[in-house]
Amino acid sequence: MFWQQIRSGVMFVLSAITCPCHLPIVLPLVLALLAGTPVGVWVTQNVGWVYGGMTLLFFGSLALGFHWIGQNDVVCEPGPTYRAERHTPEME
Repeated sequence: MFWQQIRSGVMFVLSAITCPCHLPIVLPLVLALLAGTPVGVWVTQNVGWVYGGMTLLFFGSLALGFHWIGQNDVVCEPGPTYRAERHTPEME
């Protein structure tokens, strides 16, 4: 389905941006955009937490991207009803 490709692509782009190896480039750019704001001050004082959170976001978005790209385009239809019967010794 078209939306599955888009959402998996968005997750892969998000994982590329939040990748720990790209953060030394991305984080100063984000800090430059947030300069003078309370969020920028907090990020500057808590860089370790930001790296940890971005790493978790990287792994989560990468896992979701692979999960969503691997899904089939099959629409689920209800199957036949299943009625469970108890197995008793008298049935044998």
